[in-house]
Amino acid sequence: MFRQLIDELRDRGPLSRASSDIGTLLGQNARQWPGRETLLSRPGDYTRTRVYRDANFELLLLNWSAGATSAIHDHGGQHCWMLVLDGALVVDDYVRLDGGEVSGVAEVESRETRTLGPGAMDLRSGPFDLHRVGATPQSQAVSLHLYARPLQEFLVYDPPARRCDRAYSVYDAIVLDDRVVVRA
Repeated sequence: MFRQLIDELRDRGPLSRASSDIGTLLGQNARQWPGRETLLSRPGDYTRTRVYRDANFELLLLNWSAGATSAIHDHGGQHCWMLVLDGALVVDDYVRLDGGEVSGVAEVESRETRTLGPGAMDLRSGPFDLHRVGATPQSQAVSLHLYARPLQEFLVYDPPARRCDRAYSVYDAIVLDDRVVVRA
């Protein structure tokens, strides 16, 4: 699954490429996705399947149930490219207004909302570059995520409470030998 994409990124990592190059690379390799039926699903939520991980990058497939939404989050200082493979995802952009000097305290503000269809890409690149992602209430969606270095920890935000909390990446499944294996 995504063998050609993984090989190309192993030869030349995401941080040594222009974002437009990454977009082209992801788009060209999107056809290697074998389909939603290969992914774990969870009603009312989304699942995270790790396709590949090494020290330089991580590749995930997220399977979104209709209406499922992530928390408002950053990407732990990592660059993240998200390509919509199927369905539509609503992306709510936020910006962090404070300087992050006080642990657990954050002031964030909503900026814009966009709906991304198949083939559309979103890029996150800074420590204060935040968003919330969710499937539309009418349909499921699948997205491919490329992180420059594995995403191990990040912050989730609660704007009304002016709080942020540390969160850790977990996988619902991993790909081994081109088969999706559910983690126990």
